[in-house]
Amino acid sequence: MLKSIIQSVLVMTFLFVLFSLSTFSQDYTEMNLPNGAKARLGKGFAQDIAYSPDSKLLTVASSIGIWLYDVNTGKEINLFSGHTNTVRSVAFSPDGKTVAGGGGLGDDYTIRFWNLKNGKQITKLFGHTSDIRALAFSPDGKFLVSGEDDNIVILWDISKGKRKHTFTDHTGAVHSVAFSPDGNTVASGSWDNTVRLWDVSTGILKAITEGHTNWVNSIAFSPNNDVIASGSRDQTVRLWDASTGKLQQTFSDNTDRVYSVAFSPDGRSLACGNSDRGNILLLNIATGKLQQTIQAHDNAVDIVKFSPDGNTLVSMSWGGEIKSWNAETGKHKLTINGHLHGFRSVAYSPDGKSIAGASGSSIMLWDTKTKQHKLTLQGHKQGINSVAFSSNNRTLASGSWRGGIRLWDVDTGKQISSLIGHTDDIRSVTFSPDGKLLASAGNDQTIRLWDVITGEQIHLFEEKRGRAFSVTFTPDSKTLAGGGFSGVIRLWDVGTGELKQTITRAGSGFSIAYSPDGETLASGGQRIQLFDSKTGDKIQTYEQVATKYDFFMSIFTLGKKRRDLEWHDDVADFIAYSPDGKTLAGIGDDDHIRLWNAKNGKLKRIYSGHKWSVESIAFSPDSRTLASCSLDGTILLWDVP
Repeated sequence: MLKSIIQSVLVMTFLFVLFSLSTFSQDYTEMNLPNGAKARLGKGFAQDIAYSPDSKLLTVASSIGIWLYDVNTGKEINLFSGHTNTVRSVAFSPDGKTVAGGGGLGDDYTIRFWNLKNGKQITKLFGHTSDIRALAFSPDGKFLVSGEDDNIVILWDISKGKRKHTFTDHTGAVHSVAFSPDGNTVASGSWDNTVRLWDVSTGILKAITEGHTNWVNSIAFSPNNDVIASGSRDQTVRLWDASTGKLQQTFSDNTDRVYSVAFSPDGRSLACGNSDRGNILLLNIATGKLQQTIQAHDNAVDIVKFSPDGNTLVSMSWGGEIKSWNAETGKHKLTINGHLHGFRSVAYSPDGKSIAGASGSSIMLWDTKTKQHKLTLQGHKQGINSVAFSSNNRTLASGSWRGGIRLWDVDTGKQISSLIGHTDDIRSVTFSPDGKLLASAGNDQTIRLWDVITGEQIHLFEEKRGRAFSVTFTPDSKTLAGGGFSGVIRLWDVGTGELKQTITRAGSGFSIAYSPDGETLASGGQRIQLFDSKTGDKIQTYEQVATKYDFFMSIFTLGKKRRDLEWHDDVADFIAYSPDGKTLAGIGDDDHIRLWNAKNGKLKRIYSGHKWSVESIAFSPDSRTLASCSLDGTILLWDVP
């Protein structure tokens, strides 16, 4: 009997440990996914960071939720989701049990609270009408102060879930708020160039600072409660008397705009994040002199914060890179990657082993099996709109703003060549199926055909009536189709450059695609239309008979037969055929992704989950997965039924 009990206890203990380890070690690519998605690449662009009171955890507010990290390892622990759009600000409660997030960049201007232990949302507060840029708990955890873009500061009684005071004196956006260490004063820094001090009990304005000549981006109280620091766009850091608001000291040696300031817990140092040079400056409060400079990032430092134990300094750049530093020596400790700006294009390699996403002026490559980041391709000076793999998997093409086209070695990440010719933004690039040619479409009203090996331009096709948006080859590589703003699709002979056919009234040409068998050409714009690729005759039509947000019956035309079609209720900005030819996918203006049976037009599935607009979709070579990329800084991988 005793032996049986011991065995049962051991089994239960083993299962508990196994469950705990598996929960903790969950791959971040699978955390809190929307229905139908099986993985997420990228973590959304970062907005704010906050340390836990015990200095062991770090939260990052992002475009898709709030990430929780282990400070020592940089490991993702959890993703708190609930906001319907971007989380602009984040704060830990003093007891370390609760995380608060302020919403923005959409229609969700709520403050939401999560239980740190189980990751569940506790409650939310309503009252703001624009982006909530800053949050701060009172030292006793009873109150929360929030600042928004519409110049408002609200002091909340957390236990009652109601406003205690609303401060409306600012005439500019409030991007920073702070409680004094004794909990009696709230400070707010605004784009009206002032810092204002408020009495927590009465709500009375105690003081207004005067001196900054440009926006106040960040404020911080000294630990001894006597001083408040402010960093401004006017390239100065100023110290003020926390009771009277009188100016005490100005640090003006800095030549960059200051986005962030933070006192060390012992009050001896002040960290300042520079906007232009990517530096962190550490100022000695007693002497007023610069004691150390940390070259932290390649671009603007948006946020700097000390850990509560004073051992670590963390910084976040405009590009979303997060780094931690030894606060005493300035030595780099850890980097947290993956918080990327919006994606505009996504592509699968033909062998299915890699997936590429264009984020800003960089291209990220991931291993599709492990979901691990492999390479970052950098060289473009402008944002990238389109990426495409060659058929041999070795080369990647990218098209960017201002006419830049580059070819890259996929294995090494090195640039092979740059194709010169376009004079305006590139909208689309694609390789011919045989891998010998590259086609590009641009806002300069041209479509160009290039030799991949030599980089020479072979043909130039003019889109005389407007910008050229999309290009696609027939499966045999003999014909090139191009669509533009004019609503006309033109088909050219790849060998001779002669115009073979013109299809009119084909929509705005944002996206065109050949079916894998080459028999059908699909066009997505204000409507989705399918054409016979040989005759140019319209086979199927989806008519948008209502305004953008209305839902009316759509008509599907197949020859002379008319029937209802479960098609888009909105505009399709991008379309793609699955390689097996069974599925047609499209992005609606509602940012839902719809999958249809390509043979009979029946709706198969609707996917949604991106926080921002969906910019591009691509099928995996085996047709089992659809990748979608969004301006929310993520790529989602969906199951294809």
